[in-house]
Amino acid sequence: LEAAGVQMFPLGGTDRFGLGALWRLGRLVRSERFDVVHAHGPLPASAVRVLPMAEVVVTTAHTIWSSLRWSTRVLWRLTAWRDGATLAVSSAVAESLPTRASERTTVLPHGIDMQAISEVRSVARAGSPDEVVAVCVASHRDVKNYPNLLRAAAIARRDAPSLRLLAVGDGPDVERHRLLAVDLGIDEMVQFVPATLDVLSTIASADMLVVASDFEGQPLVVMEAMALGLPVVATAVGRVPELVTPSAGRIVTPGDSSALAGALVELANAPELRRNLGDQARASSGTWTLEEVVDAHLRLYGSLLDDRRSNRNDVADRPRSP
Repeated sequence: LEAAGVQMFPLGGTDRFGLGALWRLGRLVRSERFDVVHAHGPLPASAVRVLPMAEVVVTTAHTIWSSLRWSTRVLWRLTAWRDGATLAVSSAVAESLPTRASERTTVLPHGIDMQAISEVRSVARAGSPDEVVAVCVASHRDVKNYPNLLRAAAIARRDAPSLRLLAVGDGPDVERHRLLAVDLGIDEMVQFVPATLDVLSTIASADMLVVASDFEGQPLVVMEAMALGLPVVATAVGRVPELVTPSAGRIVTPGDSSALAGALVELANAPELRRNLGDQARASSGTWTLEEVVDAHLRLYGSLLDDRRSNRNDVADRPRSP
């Protein structure tokens, strides 16, 4: 981003954001150097909305409402009226919001970089011909539920000895997950690799994508894998069931290691099925491109700023009371 000329303001904090990061965000917005403040999390959105300097606030909801902490939901309800526009990454997220917010929420999903997809479609498959590689691209945090995935891999190994798991990502729990793989006796079956900017090539080199999350909005990696022609095995979270039909992959209940293992075994032992699912995944992956999403955001910002200017002019033109 910095190389592209985008100015960055690191706030620090953690997955829970933190009071210090909230304070730094408020101070940043009060500097009055921004025409639009676009928040992508419920806590930063609530913090920004209460600042009078934030005249145009746009909020994108990524998470199903019921999965938020009760305190976060309260803050959202109290401040949501300040939004100039509220977006959601999927219809599932939009419909989960409180009724008043849901009715005025626009669904604007993530977009994928089709040029980058095209450039890596021909990447050779990784591993030996006798191995079936399932790739998981996720940070090592609670909501991604790596323990569920690792337990599923341990179960699947019995009936699919050719299966290998490639876990791509960083995060606070990565070492704990490495130890769990050892405890489950699958450390030779699982390869942990750091997050990479060349993740599309990594996905393209695998035989299938696996997602074991407990919560998601609209996982970009699912759309990318489908566009690359990979079948997807995933939990029924967020927009995933809308994207991954039975002809493109397999959907299982979140947290069900046995069901996840069964889906992995089915695809690992059936190369023709994987090919057919992958072909259908690619054919059905028609979705928003990155360029379309960028343009939609720019149109939204422009419309909101035009409305603000119009309102200011209306106020300026009103006759003053004697």
